[in-house]
Amino acid sequence: MEEINEILNNLYTIQIGTIEFNFLPLLKIPAILFLIGNLLFSLILYLRVRMLSDTFVMGDNKIMKSIVILYLIATFLLSLVAMLFLILS
Repeated sequence: MEEINEILNNLYTIQIGTIEFNFLPLLKIPAILFLIGNLLFSLILYLRVRMLSDTFVMGDNKIMKSIVILYLIATFLLSLVAMLFLILS
């Protein structure tokens, strides 16, 4: 059992002599940047829908605003959870 745990712990590391390099933090950086980009996209979408709904008078403005606000909140909360899992792993 210890041998299996040792293999799994050293899965993402390269050992050259006494120098040990871990690849896992380098793989986390693009994932975190992607999540931040997703948050910015949802914020821009919210602002765009808000501007359009204020510009044009339509009957479904409140429905669209509420859908986009729910999307923004869900994106924010799920991105925070994803970042938490990325940082803890």
